[in-house]
Amino acid sequence: MIPRILHQTWKTDSVPERFQAYADSWKRHNPDWTFLFWSDRMLLEFIAEHYPDFLPMFCNYKNGVQRSDAARYMLLHHFGGVYADIDCECVAPFDPIMNESRIVLCKEPVSHAAVQADFRGLPYLLFNGTMASPSGHPFWMHLLSMMPGLADAKDVLDATGPCLLTSAQRGYGDQDVFAIHPSGLFAPVTSSGSMEREAGDETAPLSIHHWAGTWWTPGPPPGWRNKLRNQAYRLWYHLTRGAYLSEAVAKASVHKAVLTSPPPSGRNIAILVPLRDAADLVQPFLDALDALDYPKEKIKLVFCEGDSQDGSWERLQAAAPGLAGKYRDIVLLQRHVGTSLDRVKRAKPRLQRVRRSAIAKVRNHLIDHGLSADDDWALWVDIDVWRFPADVLNRLIDAGHRIVVPNCVKIANGGSFDLNSFIIRGQNKDYRYYREIRGGLHQPPARTENRYHLSDVRHLDVIGLDAVGGTMLLVDAGLHRGGLRFPEIPYRDLIETEGFGALANDLGIRPVGLPKLEILHVPW
Repeated sequence: MIPRILHQTWKTDSVPERFQAYADSWKRHNPDWTFLFWSDRMLLEFIAEHYPDFLPMFCNYKNGVQRSDAARYMLLHHFGGVYADIDCECVAPFDPIMNESRIVLCKEPVSHAAVQADFRGLPYLLFNGTMASPSGHPFWMHLLSMMPGLADAKDVLDATGPCLLTSAQRGYGDQDVFAIHPSGLFAPVTSSGSMEREAGDETAPLSIHHWAGTWWTPGPPPGWRNKLRNQAYRLWYHLTRGAYLSEAVAKASVHKAVLTSPPPSGRNIAILVPLRDAADLVQPFLDALDALDYPKEKIKLVFCEGDSQDGSWERLQAAAPGLAGKYRDIVLLQRHVGTSLDRVKRAKPRLQRVRRSAIAKVRNHLIDHGLSADDDWALWVDIDVWRFPADVLNRLIDAGHRIVVPNCVKIANGGSFDLNSFIIRGQNKDYRYYREIRGGLHQPPARTENRYHLSDVRHLDVIGLDAVGGTMLLVDAGLHRGGLRFPEIPYRDLIETEGFGALANDLGIRPVGLPKLEILHVPW
């Protein structure tokens, strides 16, 4: 059963006066309990003694909320009992749940889930501000094991908070170990201070969370200075953006019939590989493909080389005869676009329009000359992707979507390398957006707060994407044949694979990412 222990934490060993009444409420309603109060220093000692494997992760957290979240799970695993945030008020004795042998959790208010859970594909959001558990329950170790891969996640909700808790609960093997209640049990009040009940929820509250440290507080409206900045930057953008692809023209280029088709039922796949100056990568890449557990007779290999100066074309030609008869087909293409970029400087923002436009042209050449009617799927792979699971093709296809990407990283369980696969959240097209436009392309900092990448949500199995990268990208070949191509000039301030993902979304085809399916890019 759940021990009669209350755990609460704070930065120091002194509870702020504004929270004292809440702390007293727990003692008033549960006078026979043991009350354990933990300061940050006490938690450090506790984790060093009992959970040393997690100590480096705990110490490296940049945010105190992350340490608080991680510690509460360890406290519940080690001692059991009830954990409650310092701004939670007890309003009734907890006797109704203390005979439980299950972990007792409640959902967050539906309005909270609509903000944070929906875009992640979670049907609800569990509240981690008050939880109850028997001691030693293995679920908590299951949750803790997920945390190292999320240590650098953009949002605390994913790194240690309610989104991680929800994914861990939903993915746990034995669902009978949970008693999941509506929000009325521990969190009947929303962050705005209003009471919120799900239909049919008659739960008598045991505690109320007052959201004193909430991230839900809206920012202030823009002042007159920002309004002037917005107008100035918007004007500069329209004067300097250059040629662009309009939504109407882009949508009209795609046949409507292909948009309503289901994903292919066939398994023939064309692996499309654009390359330039990659002679030393050709054979290692072919060796990696050879290790796939997918039937070779269903794979067609299509390479498109262009503008190389290192003998890449000759290396491909030399390798092709040895592949004859192993795969369904081998196709070698060339497409020279004439761009000449210094590899050291090719990541410069001012060069991205030219660089990525050239890549889009090569990709579209592969669509036009590499795909045929008997190809069910197109798999785009960069030749400097050097390692991937043997079953990667089956896992991508079996996801059941028409556009799918894995999580491309440099090191296993590390941050996403392919930052062109992202979800946009909370992005306002104000002066901060427009000042990040270079060459008609939106080029924010690599880890901008408005873009979530696949490593930020590694606790999820699948998530919808607003844009995609091309390090590895599975596409229903019928979409390509029906006119869905890679924009060669900016489309909604994006180009190439990012613009492709944005256009797919506008056409009603939602790309998805598989955060837990990792492929490795060469680490340079």
